[in-house]
Amino acid sequence: MTTMIKINLLPKQFSKRSGGFSLGKHGIYTIIAGVGILLMFGAVSAWQLYKMNELDGQMQIARARTVQLEKDIRLVDALMDIKGKITNRLEAVERLDRHRSAWVRILEDLSKDVPDFIWLAKFTEQKQKKAANDTSAAQVQVNAEIKPAEIEGFGFTLNALASFMIKLMRSDYFDNIDLVNTEEFTFGKQKAYNFKLSCNVHYLSDEDLEKI
Repeated sequence: MTTMIKINLLPKQFSKRSGGFSLGKHGIYTIIAGVGILLMFGAVSAWQLYKMNELDGQMQIARARTVQLEKDIRLVDALMDIKGKITNRLEAVERLDRHRSAWVRILEDLSKDVPDFIWLAKFTEQKQKKAANDTSAAQVQVNAEIKPAEIEGFGFTLNALASFMIKLMRSDYFDNIDLVNTEEFTFGKQKAYNFKLSCNVHYLSDEDLEKI
């Protein structure tokens, strides 16, 4: 009968593990640390994903507010345009109302100044470029509004036109009378003249008239 003798030549620490697989404390700690790191990365990723979703939501809200703000701006611009038009109309009405009585007196005075053989075709108030500076009437018409104007018409004689200009110069409502142009034409068999005059119109109030 043969007897077999086993001789273990491995070191003592390896011979103890021959019975099974063992990680030991260091291996367990390593696995736990790895799992912790994975969980940490997962938590960070989840947090970043949450913040990105939140940021997307805020961006959508901001875009919606921007669109609404653009609509509001367009509405405000439209309202400002309407307000400007209404303001201009109110100013025009106020201007007409303020000068209503003055215009009646101005036209009455103008009709009295028109001599025979002179007919008026147009009386136009011009845009004022600069303040009028009339040294002859400034003392008594300090508070009067002065606006430039043009008078167009025709007459049969130059003497009649000269008489008309002289009467305007003597008027309290007109000054700086200037002959802009004249043009001769034939009216039937009669020679006639088209003319255009420039002048300043004084919108005299009742108080201004009392000072004259």
